Amino acid sequence: MRWEVLRVPNTLLCRAILTEGGGEAFALTISPESPFKPRRGDRAETGTLNGRELQWYRGEVPNDKNGLIRETLIQVGEEQVVHVFLRATDPETLAKRQQAVLSLPFPAYED
Repeated sequence: MRWEVLRVPNTLLCRAILTEGGGEAFALTISPESPFKPRRGDRAETGTLNGRELQWYRGEVPNDKNGLIRETLIQVGEEQVVHVFLRATDPETLAKRQQAVLSLPFPAYED
């Protein structure tokens, strides 16, 4: 993968781009606050990051009823949160992309 990064005031926007094919593996934003508001009813898979459970949530993109969308929030500081967004066309690709996110070296944060 390679990274595309855009800095805007108070926010870092990053895209993980696949080296083969050039598609997006996932995107993330790092900011003081995320516009994504998880809803309990949208809970999907769980994972582990820095020894703590992480919750993935289902999402939808209009006109893409077959796509698998997942989002999560990762607290990385007192005033910094990472919002991760990923999409896949099948469960195997979804699992691989989720694992790629969980393998990133996010700092551990204790609230």
